[in-house]
Amino acid sequence: MAIPMATTGTATFDQIAIVTGVVGLLYVALAVFLWRERTGRATLVGRLADTIGRLDGVPRWAALSPYIHVVSLLACAFGVWWDIAVHIDKGRDTGPFGTPAHYPIFFGILGVIVTGVLPIALAGKPLPARTIKLTKSWRIPCSAALILVCGTFALVGFPLDDTWHRLFGEDVTLWGPTHLLMIGGVVFSIFARLLAVAEVEQLMGMNKRRLFQEVAAVGALLIAWDLFSTEFNYGVPQFPLILHPLLIAFGAAMAFTILRARRGPGITFGALAIYLVVRGGIAWAVDEPLGEILGHFPLLIVEAVLVEAVALALGNKNRFRLGLVAGALIGTVGVVAEYAWSQVWMPIAWPSAILPSALGYGVVVGAGAGLVGAWLATRYAEVAGEKRATDVRNSRPEAVRRTHQLGAVGLVAVVAIVFFCVPRSAEPGVTGTVSLERIATGAEPTAYVTVKLDPATAADDARWFEALSWQGGGRILHPMKKVAEGTYRSEDAVPMYGKWKSMIRLHTGQRDLKAMWVYAPEDAAIEKPAIQVSDGETVAFINEQHTLRREERTDVPRWMWNGGYALLGVVGLLEIAGIAWLVGRGARGGRLRAAHLAAGERERETA
Repeated sequence: MAIPMATTGTATFDQIAIVTGVVGLLYVALAVFLWRERTGRATLVGRLADTIGRLDGVPRWAALSPYIHVVSLLACAFGVWWDIAVHIDKGRDTGPFGTPAHYPIFFGILGVIVTGVLPIALAGKPLPARTIKLTKSWRIPCSAALILVCGTFALVGFPLDDTWHRLFGEDVTLWGPTHLLMIGGVVFSIFARLLAVAEVEQLMGMNKRRLFQEVAAVGALLIAWDLFSTEFNYGVPQFPLILHPLLIAFGAAMAFTILRARRGPGITFGALAIYLVVRGGIAWAVDEPLGEILGHFPLLIVEAVLVEAVALALGNKNRFRLGLVAGALIGTVGVVAEYAWSQVWMPIAWPSAILPSALGYGVVVGAGAGLVGAWLATRYAEVAGEKRATDVRNSRPEAVRRTHQLGAVGLVAVVAIVFFCVPRSAEPGVTGTVSLERIATGAEPTAYVTVKLDPATAADDARWFEALSWQGGGRILHPMKKVAEGTYRSEDAVPMYGKWKSMIRLHTGQRDLKAMWVYAPEDAAIEKPAIQVSDGETVAFINEQHTLRREERTDVPRWMWNGGYALLGVVGLLEIAGIAWLVGRGARGGRLRAAHLAAGERERETA
């Protein structure tokens, strides 16, 4: 069956040529750099790496990557938050470079790839105990391979995104498969950065500068993880609200456990400070100088305090106990704290009706994420050659296998809960009779919207019931206030002119998301007529996707959608498997090196 290609939101030839040219030039430059370095010829980059390596006290292969990586991560994070704000404010773009926000994302991803290529080209002794053999005389650190793989997956997302839009129309949502592919690749590269810090620690030991790099990497993980919650933070979520507290618990429990399970008291507050300063700075920059909407974010202060308190009470000798207990507390006490914060600052305040399920799922997600964080902390400690992680009792094969099993159980628990909560439904049978109280008339009419629901109980215990207007030059969000049994009125007037798209959104139960149109302009590019609800008209609530994603095609077979998301799942599993294998490989080398050094010490003591 032939499926005609969509044209909205897709790349023009000149954009394709620009992307291909830039990527091609970069890869040629990297190839020349690799060839010169591996054949013993001096390069400017190599001399710079030598200089910084001497100043920082690190091997030349580890000298430049931390600095390039942090700039790349900041560029990607800033670009993504800017880009999502643009889509919410103004609607769809005209291709991969249809908005300026795409440029920092694109060049940030290229920077991540460069971060992986540099240590590969500069690799030379001293190297960590466990490496990857490319040729007889060319071995590279595991961290370099992992960063390069993550960056490549992220970069592939750019052409795939254009292909996706051609097939399915433009999905104006963060959680589209190709968007998650790009974001996930960048986020996962942070695990490789933590692995690189541990590899350098194995060779050179730990000092304050390297400790700061580790703290900064965990802070970056908190910042990057918040990208997955961006639609909730901007007030236009397209998936069930229960996912917001779960994502917060997942990221906080995992990141804080990774750091506190290896380091001393108070260390998590350093990562928290970096998160708050950078995340707040990006939110301000997108809102003020750029004039887009303000992005909110969770505080994570209580979560950091919980991890510190558990570590002080139980110690961090048993990392998995720390991760399990602290994660469970984050999934309960931390969720309650973020519930309170949502009432103060979040665009959609969490209703009390969400708490039972949020706490029930949250304790599992938090505990599972804590186990994942403990597994990563244990492996990083082994890579670094930490004595406590490699003593005779804890380095037995069965003990190592047990830690693998605990980490796997935690990951499966988290993924299972999150995926169980993702599906959406749209139960039919709800209608609303609309009354419009006009405030402004003429060229820019606005009106309060009153909706009398049938059945009258349709919005009881709703997780959100709101009037939303977006993509007309901003985002307007007004809760629907109950004025009589089954009758609700918008808290303020909504626009019904120009490019604004105004609707009433209703989210009930765990996953039932419906909406009804109030106003939408004609969109000839996608052959959609104008919509204008009149006073006294009865309107059916429909699947919310059909209002929020008006550009998305409805004539594409279901198997193609399923195939796209299945491909994303396969890529995600490959990335997780790559992290597990390369971190585990580095950890095994660290254990063997530590055992060899311990044997040498025993021989000297005996002599």
